[in-house]
Amino acid sequence: MLKAKAGQGRSSINRREFIAGGLTTMVASWSIPFAQASDTHKARSLRAVNIMNFIRAEEPREPMDLMKPVREQMALIKARKFPATWLLQYDALVEGPYVEFLKAEMPANHEVGIWFEMNRKICDDAGIAWRGNPQWEWDYHVPIAYSIGYSPEDRKKLADTAMATFKRIFGHSAKTVASWNMDAISAAHLSDQYEIDAFGNCRDQLATDGFTIWGSPIAAYYPNRINAWSPALERKNQIETPMFRLLGQDPVYYYDNVFRYPDTMEPVWPSGQSETFVDRFFDMMAHAPTQSIAYAQLGQENSFGWPMMSKAYAMQMEKLSILRDGGKVVVETMGETGRNFKRSFSSTPAQAQVMLEDPFGKDDPPQRTVWYQSKYLRANLHFRGNEFYLRDLHIYDDRFPQPYLTDPVKKHGIEQRMLAVLDGYHWSDDIREGHDGIRAMGRFVAIGLDGKEIPLTMAGLPTVSETQSSLQVTVPLAEGGTLSVLFAEKWLNFKLVDVRSPGRLVLKFEWVPDKSALQQVSRDRLQFRFRDFDYSIGVAVGAASMFQSGVSVSSAEGNMIRLQTIS
Repeated sequence: MLKAKAGQGRSSINRREFIAGGLTTMVASWSIPFAQASDTHKARSLRAVNIMNFIRAEEPREPMDLMKPVREQMALIKARKFPATWLLQYDALVEGPYVEFLKAEMPANHEVGIWFEMNRKICDDAGIAWRGNPQWEWDYHVPIAYSIGYSPEDRKKLADTAMATFKRIFGHSAKTVASWNMDAISAAHLSDQYEIDAFGNCRDQLATDGFTIWGSPIAAYYPNRINAWSPALERKNQIETPMFRLLGQDPVYYYDNVFRYPDTMEPVWPSGQSETFVDRFFDMMAHAPTQSIAYAQLGQENSFGWPMMSKAYAMQMEKLSILRDGGKVVVETMGETGRNFKRSFSSTPAQAQVMLEDPFGKDDPPQRTVWYQSKYLRANLHFRGNEFYLRDLHIYDDRFPQPYLTDPVKKHGIEQRMLAVLDGYHWSDDIREGHDGIRAMGRFVAIGLDGKEIPLTMAGLPTVSETQSSLQVTVPLAEGGTLSVLFAEKWLNFKLVDVRSPGRLVLKFEWVPDKSALQQVSRDRLQFRFRDFDYSIGVAVGAASMFQSGVSVSSAEGNMIRLQTIS
């Protein structure tokens, strides 16, 4: 993962500027104690993998055989009879051998769609002035490559141009559209006018390709009409095409920005080359509690070149075929996943990612994590050795517009962050580089009858169970008893169970005060402000109070705390 962070005195790093290195992994010895959900619920859960490769015709930064990856990917995919999605950037749609190759080689269970990023040719055809490097046909800088660099009117022109050209060439409209940075205006226009089946957008990241994304849903959602990174709460504000997060991200280490390279299943990076990581990611997809949907996208853009991706791409396809043949996941096109999503869910459903073993086999200390997502909130309970704490809590609001919704971005190096109640990364000191400081978190303590504070630590491993819309984590405590954490669509519940001695449960939110968005605390509410937008979370059970570096929420009777979203 990256060390660079946009807007804080560090330069943005481009995806191709990383030096892929080896990754030392160790095989952990523990088993996964996943509590099984009911068969009825599991039958309703979608566990889908999309193989999606996108194709550029121009790579101005260095000489590159852009066709060889497409040929080799196609051969590996066809050998295993996988469905696949191929997305063409506009230059590949109108030049080079790519269209002819796809028409000749794609099996009936493949699909082709649009990679919606800008270059000189689409700008020329849409009647929009090219503002990129005069020597380049494609310029990766944010104001040039992505739709947020253009006015709302020009975004619609660019979308219409892409769709009209695609239909002229293939005889039908594209039904799958993706980008590294899709905005709400473009997505709403494409969905309304062309009935797109599925959108793809980038996963959370820090400063890669000149932009940060932080706080968005973990897998799949219906975006709202003013914020492509935020799920719609009300149907009237909903774009009727689901958005899927791309790249198959490591749910454990990405958040703390530990690795100096992207942390995804992409076969060009050490994570995607690690058989330990790939095995454990697939195991999470196939077996872990997932609520309504587990989703991952595999594949690689052709502009990395075949030598960088060849070994790990083949390894991942082999492992995926075993998973598919065992009936554990469905491998399908992105369009089919979108259609299944629309048939199954009228609004964004609850979903989860549960990784209860270290994804890279580390043991000093091992880390594990549980993510919960609904259309109202996302939350992360993290485990580091015998420590455990809330690492992330974001809420969503239909009134909160995405950055650059109507004003085009003018610079390279931007942030697109959502509404945090707890941001374990941005509200911390830079402790990841070995400096002393505060790690933003929500930690759990017990207050005894003598008033002393006892930090709660874990003994053994947590277990996780699920219902259709809630996720329960049971944490065995070294102090005796357990902590029960219940995630639900609008609230989080924390309760001490079978503790040896009387006392009170306290959830202590700690952060660097001047980095947090906290504005005010009352007994039953925490109030925040971010980008001039006011929002809050309620304390439905318990009582909140401020201290020097954060907020304490103390339990009421029954050793229980409940935080609840406020609509």
